Amino acid sequence: MKQVKLADTIAQAIRKADKRYFFEDYTAQADAVLAALKKAGMVVVPLDPTPEVIEAGKNSLKYGTQRPGDMLKTLYQAMITAVR
Repeated sequence: MKQVKLADTIAQAIRKADKRYFFEDYTAQADAVLAALKKAGMVVVPLDPTPEVIEAGKNSLKYGTQRPGDMLKTLYQAMITAVR
C-alpha cells in the first residue's frame, strides 16, 4: 500500500474545493487542519492497519483477568499510537 502524506491529501481536497481563479499554497491550510485535529485529541489513521500496527495491538494485550472494556481501550490506544 502506498504511503500518502495526510497533509497532501487535505491540501488537494482544499484546492479542489476552491473555485477561485488564483490558487494558493494549500499546505498551510492542511497543516492547520491537522494541528486542529491533534489539539482536539484526534488523529487520522489508515483504514487498513499495517503489520506494525497489528503487532503493537497484539503486544498490548495482557492475558488474565482484565475487563473487556479495559482490554479494548488498551488495544485501541496501542494501535493508534503505532500509526503516528
